[in-house]
Amino acid sequence: MTLYLARNTGYNLYMPNDMITLKAHAKELTAMLAGGRINRISAAENDVFYIEIRAKGKKLTLFVSARSDTAGIYLTSRRRPEAGIPTNFCMCLRKYLSGAAIENIEILNEDRIIAVNTVSRNELNDFGRYSLITEIMGGASNVILTDSEKKVIDAAKRVMNEKSRVVFPKAPYTLPPRGKIPLSREDAADILENAASSEEIFARLNGLSKESAAELMKLKSEIGAAAALKRMDDLYSYSGYSPVYSESGTQSFYAYPYAAAQGLKSVRTLSEAMDRLNASKVEKRLIALRSADVRKRLAALEKKALRHIAEDGEVLSRSAEKERWLELGEILKCNFPRLKRGMSIIECYDFYNTRNIEIALNPTFSPQKNVERYFKLYSKAKGAESYAAEDKKRFEELYDRIAELKTYVGNCSSEAEFSEIGEELDKLCGKQTPSPVGVRKKASACSEPYRTKADGFTVYVGRNSRQNERVTFSLASPDDVWLHAKGYHGGHGLILTCGKTVTDKALNAAAALVARFSECRQAASAQVDYTLRKYVRRIKGTRVTYTDYKTISVKPSDEF
Repeated sequence: MTLYLARNTGYNLYMPNDMITLKAHAKELTAMLAGGRINRISAAENDVFYIEIRAKGKKLTLFVSARSDTAGIYLTSRRRPEAGIPTNFCMCLRKYLSGAAIENIEILNEDRIIAVNTVSRNELNDFGRYSLITEIMGGASNVILTDSEKKVIDAAKRVMNEKSRVVFPKAPYTLPPRGKIPLSREDAADILENAASSEEIFARLNGLSKESAAELMKLKSEIGAAAALKRMDDLYSYSGYSPVYSESGTQSFYAYPYAAAQGLKSVRTLSEAMDRLNASKVEKRLIALRSADVRKRLAALEKKALRHIAEDGEVLSRSAEKERWLELGEILKCNFPRLKRGMSIIECYDFYNTRNIEIALNPTFSPQKNVERYFKLYSKAKGAESYAAEDKKRFEELYDRIAELKTYVGNCSSEAEFSEIGEELDKLCGKQTPSPVGVRKKASACSEPYRTKADGFTVYVGRNSRQNERVTFSLASPDDVWLHAKGYHGGHGLILTCGKTVTDKALNAAAALVARFSECRQAASAQVDYTLRKYVRRIKGTRVTYTDYKTISVKPSDEF
């Protein structure tokens, strides 16, 4: 198998994301992954993959992305996100690459293409080689799987009707078009020797970033053009190899500290540099995905709850009809001697409404069965009414719970918090999977409540049910001040008093923060109740009731 990282023809996510830096990156990856075996492949989304590799006694995770904002290939220290339903392409990768052994990693075609060469066995236990190709081309980035004959097996984004090339199963794979013609070492040395500026080097040499071109110009003046090219061609073997990155200005990483680079931070590997630069974007993307997934599930559950409430309401609205079945049964019972088999209608006196009425009968039924029919209709309607009343109450509580969870979704800022809401949704949907006998269920990571200082007092606010539980029943002492938005779903607030009297400034700040993390966050003004923790009592789950409270009016805000 060969894994390619094609050069970015759109824009560079990092600088210098060029051939010479990626060549050092490839050799670095070879030193860490050669001989390793692919154990697991998971997809965070259609074009972002986490590949778990066991190499040299360590479990490593290779991040491969074809998204325009996070495109790249590097080892990541980030925890692999919880896997959802795998995509078809992810299943394809698992089929061909699971268990594959990594041979080496190299740059291909003197361009921004990294090849991770591996070998694996197929279903018949025969050796086979495959190619997972990651192309970094801005919005046109892609991840493609090919076989040993360089034919496409499948791709994250299938491309057809393109004049330049086609990316579709069974089509030959062709490399993306190149912007500049590659030059030999001798030609490159001549260009460097005669170049008057770094801009000229950047314009004429293939695969260079502006930063690397400037570094080449500097090295030429110090050690000569040939030596400079030789060093840059194999930065991994250079004695001064020391990966660095910079978060200021244009985010960048280098194989060693470039002279013109500013604000550099040292790291152990180029993978670590890429991972740190990309961490916030990957985190934001995962949070956005989890938020969309949770919101979608909440919307589906809310739709179900509203449908049940409406249906149960219709059943309850027909309660008068139920009583009429009972009245007709009693009327027929009083006129039983007049009933004959074969009658389809009978006229009787309705002593409930003091008038004559006609009652429909089933001509195939006996007189007794016709009477029993109306009592059975009454009994059935009575049972349906009782069930509808209970069902309506249950789904009204569920609807209220959904409204609460929707508030918490707006408070979430980490994957752990979304995971906790996901667990609550699973419970609401009855999806808890019991652990096998003798197997202890692995505890999920718990998120921490929001914590800040207000006028010298420590303030906590829960952003979901689990954090509310911790704030109210774990962190609080009886004489601490407890807060909650009046009449709204939201977080539980807590001011740790430590035996002191809470100042008005601290109380106002904490109340504004509680309102910010509640259902009334968009309101111009909100009322917040506050009382001592000892007056708060649990009623059901994380729901509480409280007494001896006062109310304060504040503007929702998290700025003190």
